[in-house]
Amino acid sequence: MKQGFSVFLLLLCLALAGCEFDKQSGPLMGIVDVERVMRESVPAQAARKHLEEARAVLQKGMDDLEKEWKDAPETERRKAIAEGLTALNRQMAAEENSANALVMKLLQEECEKWRATKKAVAVTSKQNLLASDAGADITAEIVAAMNARVLEFKPLPAVQVKKREGGETPKDKPKEETK
Repeated sequence: MKQGFSVFLLLLCLALAGCEFDKQSGPLMGIVDVERVMRESVPAQAARKHLEEARAVLQKGMDDLEKEWKDAPETERRKAIAEGLTALNRQMAAEENSANALVMKLLQEECEKWRATKKAVAVTSKQNLLASDAGADITAEIVAAMNARVLEFKPLPAVQVKKREGGETPKDKPKEETK
């Protein structure tokens, strides 16, 4: 394990050592601060807004579920709410994965465009580097390129609340007449 990690570090250092600056054409390797991109880019902000809207829809679904089952027997109510919560949490995770994947795909596309245009060897994340020259940071260029694009998100999720069978509680049922 230690030997494999040492080999990885050696290869990384060799790769970085080979990426010197060409004074006429710019850096041969670009470095992007992904955390900054995810904070500052318009598409990442749009993804956060979309997720807030999705969270509100799902929370309303949970509220409706609790209302629907409030008068049910305790065990039935708990089971229905637990199942609903699991489904809604699963849906929110899917929404987060989808939105983040769209932003990351856009980031990768813009990095590839920059790399091809500059004839650079690679573009890497600042978070994966031990040291670099400040002149290799292309984050501002990537954010600007991403800001010129618009992401289209999937429609907000629709929530259907599981209805109680019969929809009546014991107190709502008409009393049978005894003869």
